Amino acid sequence: MRVIQNRRSFDDDELHWYALDVIRQKEYVAGHIFNRMGCMTFIPTEMRFRKKNRYAKGKLEVAHAGIPGTIFVGFPEVPNWYRVMTMHLVNGVLSFDRQPHRFDTASPEWMAYRAHQIDGEMTIERHKVFVKVGGVEVEVERSVTLIKVQGRGVIRSHTNLKARAASSRPVVIRPTGERARILASLMQAGQSEIPQAA
Repeated sequence: MRVIQNRRSFDDDELHWYALDVIRQKEYVAGHIFNRMGCMTFIPTEMRFRKKNRYAKGKLEVAHAGIPGTIFVGFPEVPNWYRVMTMHLVNGVLSFDRQPHRFDTASPEWMAYRAHQIDGEMTIERHKVFVKVGGVEVEVERSVTLIKVQGRGVIRSHTNLKARAASSRPVVIRPTGERARILASLMQAGQSEIPQAA
């Protein structure tokens, strides 16, 4: 049994921040959809070098999600969980309890984590390319997905937009592995847990 003490009370004008489990490699797409719904997002981003294809000798710098399958979403009001869970890329909300856990963004743990992470956001741009049609080159517009990285500008991504979440998914998901290690300190911010014997 554990007793939680000193839980901070939130103001009405604060965003409701939660960690959501989304389909792997679709973090930026889900963040883009939440931004269009009027929410704030924070997607921890890492920069890596990757070959354009297996035959190329040079490497390109690409943006990857720092915690695969996890995005932080700030809702302007208490989230409508039915609407959030019906989104095709969302698997569930991450929490160590059996209910969604709201993050305390004023805690020193959150501030320290946020200060050492760069944020990424998906942008869709229109580029003009030349395509050969019947032996004649024609100029055509095509959409290109890019990641706007905080402090770095626009970087390429490796996203594929054809994934869907499972239809039979739990609403609250318990994080494991590396994701659990990172989220455990953030979720316990603003609380002091005292384990007690039953």
